[in-house]
Amino acid sequence: MDLVVRLSALGDIIHTAIILQFLPNKVDWLVEEGMAEILEFNPNINKIQKVNLKSLKKSKMNIFSEYKKLKKFHYDRAIDFQGLIKSAIVSKIVANEVIGREEIKEKIAKIFYSKTFKTSNHTIDRYRIMINEIYGLNIKKEEFINHKPFLFYEDKHIKKEYFSKDKKNIVFIIGSTAKNRLYPIKKWIELANRLNENILIPFGNTQEEKMAFKIAEKSNVKVLEKMSLNELKATISNADLIIGNDTGPTYIGWANNIPTILLYGTTPISRMYENKTTKIIKSKTAKYLDKLDKEDFSIKDIEVDEIMEKIDEIFS
Repeated sequence: MDLVVRLSALGDIIHTAIILQFLPNKVDWLVEEGMAEILEFNPNINKIQKVNLKSLKKSKMNIFSEYKKLKKFHYDRAIDFQGLIKSAIVSKIVANEVIGREEIKEKIAKIFYSKTFKTSNHTIDRYRIMINEIYGLNIKKEEFINHKPFLFYEDKHIKKEYFSKDKKNIVFIIGSTAKNRLYPIKKWIELANRLNENILIPFGNTQEEKMAFKIAEKSNVKVLEKMSLNELKATISNADLIIGNDTGPTYIGWANNIPTILLYGTTPISRMYENKTTKIIKSKTAKYLDKLDKEDFSIKDIEVDEIMEKIDEIFS
């Protein structure tokens, strides 16, 4: 059985998980244990193998326990979808053969690869090309664009009390790991007040919680309790619309074909496909359209009117 290696981060794991529905056989998946829930209940995954490399930031001595854990895994072939030194090393530890991409940021990682494939600069399409090459498939781009839902949960994870029967249930994803990918709080407030729907705001950390309550102070939104990833999947997958920044939870909407509006400032348009349910609003003032720019805060220039127009299109 093959091992898929994609350790983190949440959005990248979701982007990669699109491949599972197209593979000829089940696979195992190696992932950071804090992210493992996002993959749970997927019928195309045999076993989720977990590692805690993030613990090395707290203590370098943890490397011994993590190495011992990895040595218990034995695979003929690992496919490194991440393309970093750490993912290449763990792939080499657990598998006889390691396959990766040519176009990776940390070039030295390729010394651990047995074979590489040229793919694409498009974040999602590179995975289609990889599995076509590795498994001898002929998956067309349109099949990836019009994919089936691929993140799963159980009914017990649905918090029914969050949802309204009378209004549209709209989830705002307001956080991001990068400040220049945050849509301004004042515009979230304006959007919430103009919508007058049942608006839900989940949060993943203290900073996002503070932002959520700032929005709630001046609008009628519901700040949710801290949730597990399974509960987050369930909440987003039962909403009528997701509006969010370039961050992992927003892509849950894309993954499960929930109407989703992605707000892109510095984010390259090549990160995501638009389809029947996913629409991108790209800042017209972005400095670079082909790469991330840490000094580009153009997301703030996206007008609420643009979002409202896109919402009208989705619900018309």
